[in-house]
Amino acid sequence: MLALAGYADLLDVSALLFGTFGLVLISIAWDVDRMPRELCAAIFASTIGSSILHLLQSFALSAEGSYGQVQALALAKMLTTPLPSLLVFAYFLWCAGDDLRTSALLRIECALCALMAVSGCLALLDGQMSVMPEDTPRMGIWATLCFASIIALAALSLVMLSRRWGRVTVLQRILFMGCFLAPANIQIILVEVLVSYDLIQAYVDQRERNRAAQSRIAVLQMRPHFIHNTLTSIYYLCTKDPQAAQQVIRDFSSYLQANFTAIAAEEAIPFTKELEHTRAYLAVEQASHAGMLQVDFDTPVDCFRLPPLTLQPIVENAVKHGLDPDGEPLRISVSTRETPEGILVAVEDTGSGYAPEEDVPSFALDNIRERLWEKCGSTLAIGPRDGGGTRATILIPRKG
Repeated sequence: MLALAGYADLLDVSALLFGTFGLVLISIAWDVDRMPRELCAAIFASTIGSSILHLLQSFALSAEGSYGQVQALALAKMLTTPLPSLLVFAYFLWCAGDDLRTSALLRIECALCALMAVSGCLALLDGQMSVMPEDTPRMGIWATLCFASIIALAALSLVMLSRRWGRVTVLQRILFMGCFLAPANIQIILVEVLVSYDLIQAYVDQRERNRAAQSRIAVLQMRPHFIHNTLTSIYYLCTKDPQAAQQVIRDFSSYLQANFTAIAAEEAIPFTKELEHTRAYLAVEQASHAGMLQVDFDTPVDCFRLPPLTLQPIVENAVKHGLDPDGEPLRISVSTRETPEGILVAVEDTGSGYAPEEDVPSFALDNIRERLWEKCGSTLAIGPRDGGGTRATILIPRKG
């Protein structure tokens, strides 16, 4: 008996630790929106409360506490014991896609849990269940109702699990089956493992969705003054040089199309596509700043891939920070070459020089670096150019 009691206490301590860990996880994963955080918090809190009551009861028995103290703790434990099981049941329904607000099964579960708690307390008060180790329990109506409600709860849970078998993952099936069949202490630990796993997975998924959303927002962003200048240039060219105006419209249309196409792009694209987008952008800028922008392309190496909208915003940054209407014409060169480390893409300009505190206007440099690293393991470096100006390089490592 002492060995069994020690084993039960160990399980309660484990459940207590798991519950505390779960509450810490919830406090960290505050931005998870698909996880019913209130339900998970209730599972962990009820676990902690039930474990503390059981440990207090064990301590009172070992310290030879009075009968009234042990009975009060036993009654409190009996009242709270069904709560974790009820919350586990509700969590399974949620995982299976049921609406907890209208679920008839959840109402039946609540009624059975209430019957179990009330009949168990009455059985303790009537002596039908033992309070002290030396007590001799006897069967009666209240004890019978309590055990019958426990069997009904297990049966209802298993039937529910079988009917919703295909709605949950393999891991959820295994752990929920263990939860519905195992004793209360083990059940609590199993469900906490499951909830903790789901919480971590939901947090990771949410972070990925947030990161993807931020990338898509960055893709959608365009400088308002660039659009305004382009339309103004087209307006004046329509009178002075209609043919040039048509060409600017075509280039601007290509630029916009590439931006909108990149919204749906999940993977890296051929470099030639990104280069085409960059050429369209620079053609529009050259039309807007006649004679002030000179561009050179030297890209013999073009059979590789990179994330959409990485080269173009770097070139846009060079134009924005290097072009001076009152100074010398800005010269921008885009080149590619093979190196022992991999393919090197370089963007150089003859502007005012490298300013590390300045970010790309529409695409933060850290966003470009992050997408380059995630999609193809590439790196972005920006620094001063020999002879003045700025040099940005993308290194795409060799595979294998």
